[in-house]
Amino acid sequence: MPLKTYLIVRPTEACLEIIRSRLRPPLKEENLEGWDAVLLLQGYVAELLEAVDIATKATKVKAAEIVGNCPQQFNTIALWGRVSEVKQALLVLKERRKVE
Repeated sequence: MPLKTYLIVRPTEACLEIIRSRLRPPLKEENLEGWDAVLLLQGYVAELLEAVDIATKATKVKAAEIVGNCPQQFNTIALWGRVSEVKQALLVLKERRKVE
């Protein structure tokens, strides 16, 4: 099953506060820079881990899990970085048929 994706370019501070408050592990202050774009990936754990591995090997995006309350092993991952890097990560995942 392909992962669902949501691309946010130039997120507002309100959006970033919500995302950052739900990240695991919590980010240190120095890791809060460079949120020019955020790609949210939603799917099953194994698929997400594979997608994170692919995206972080292909680009300079950073990744973290977004903690939710779904009991079905259905999770969300945030990939973030410069707009061009995040868009490249999305392109690589599309080429590998990992996302819709």
